Amino acid sequence: MACAASALPPAERVRFDSLDREHGAPVSIEALMFRPAGESTREYPAVIALHGCGGMYARGGEGKLGARQMAHAEAMLADGYIVLFPDSFGSRGFREVCTIRTGERTIGHRLRRLDALGALRWLSSQPGVDRHRIAVIGWSHGGSTALSAINAGNRDVAAFRARADTPFFRAAVAFYPGCTPASRDAQWQPAVATRILIGAADDWTPASACEALGARARQQDWPLEVTVYPNAHHGFDAPGGKLVHRTDVPHGVNPGQGVHAGPDPVAREDANRRVAAFLRETLAR
Repeated sequence: MACAASALPPAERVRFDSLDREHGAPVSIEALMFRPAGESTREYPAVIALHGCGGMYARGGEGKLGARQMAHAEAMLADGYIVLFPDSFGSRGFREVCTIRTGERTIGHRLRRLDALGALRWLSSQPGVDRHRIAVIGWSHGGSTALSAINAGNRDVAAFRARADTPFFRAAVAFYPGCTPASRDAQWQPAVATRILIGAADDWTPASACEALGARARQQDWPLEVTVYPNAHHGFDAPGGKLVHRTDVPHGVNPGQGVHAGPDPVAREDANRRVAAFLRETLAR
């Protein structure tokens, strides 16, 4: 996928209510929505895209999606999907949480799960959206959120799925998520077909936890598959840049020693191909 901002249509700036509540009222989440060019009377399948711990926007680019998000949005629009990017951090006054210690974060994947479900409820009611063909895709912190949002063993998710007025996700994709919470939760189970893609050299979110989840999926015959890319690091699907050592990130496989992130063109190309095929299959009519 090439990153070409000019290929993206103007975004619709929208808001929806999270299932998260503050002082008794739903938290309002800002989001960007992109629609593919074509017939305005058609109903399109859709993807809810969840940003990572670095936030939704490019560093120094006020209101501009990061290169990774733009590249994926461009590809998904070309494949005929409406794409919704909820801003879980900016809506709560945060720019990023990568540099905040895990135990000190006030925004985690469990809270963002409520944003994802709120996004699904809102998006499924919008004109031009095929409410029965909506997937969720997330990166890193957003990937962990995607796994949390489709957890059939969670009470909130189970209650949401039991509602007669709102359909559930059709599929989920998680790029290099933190799989440890799901792998350690005996009740975790994917409610929909799920794909996890991660690098073997990832020292931010370890591949071993995702591999353990994949082994459990095979034993339980779950519709979940894990792809591990040799030598690839966190953020391997970035459309450009180079491998960097981030010493400002306090957690990771080796806390206090920083983490590495950077592109791997071979892994990126294969992952993009796999994800495109997976979405075509699961979001087909």
